[in-house]
Amino acid sequence: MFTVESQGAVDVVKPMAPLNHENAASFLETIQHRLSKGQPMVVLDMSEVPLVDSAGLDSLLDVQQAIQLRGGTIKLAAIPQLCCEILRITGVDQRFETFLDIKSAVGSYVQ
Repeated sequence: MFTVESQGAVDVVKPMAPLNHENAASFLETIQHRLSKGQPMVVLDMSEVPLVDSAGLDSLLDVQQAIQLRGGTIKLAAIPQLCCEILRITGVDQRFETFLDIKSAVGSYVQ
């Protein structure tokens, strides 16, 4: 359901399903597992996420908080239009740095 690929010191996490009440716990678990390995630089590749519901929004904010507590950041990339609108309408988009593509998001860590 989630793939994780390391690009240098950055983990790219790619959900392959909606970020919703059914998948929120699994998403949090995936990120927590990566954090236990000391990886505070995360890009969330949202290209295959068709929908984000309230549980998904909560999990995004929970993940962000967990990463920030370790001194890191999470950046969102390749957000589909519907998800982009959901993030914008709820104001959650203001809490994250977003990028059009994965390469730009990963590259932003070295700037």
